Amino acid sequence: MQGHRRRRETQRSSASSIRGFTLIEVMISLVFLLVASMVLLQGLELAFRHYSLAQNHWKATVELWNQIEKLRATQSPRGEPLQIIPDSRPLYRTLLTDPRLGEHSGWEVLNSEK
Repeated sequence: MQGHRRRRETQRSSASSIRGFTLIEVMISLVFLLVASMVLLQGLELAFRHYSLAQNHWKATVELWNQIEKLRATQSPRGEPLQIIPDSRPLYRTLLTDPRLGEHSGWEVLNSEK
């Protein structure tokens, strides 16, 4: 009977010697989680900002492409002909400017003879 009692006391003493986290350890882990969350949110904000910028560039590119196609369909070719490949149709340069950007914008569009 005494052996059985000693085993119980040993089990109780080993169970009571197991301790949990201290308050300082919990506070440090919470601060770490808070900092990690803030870094993650800033990264997401940066990703969304770049996505929005890329989407705006894509829209401007499509709009410009539509303007170029409209110009090719409505205006006749001008300028000096460029003979890139021998015995091919000549290409003419046309300068396309964006009125919203003023004189600082300009694209050369190659137009074939109509």
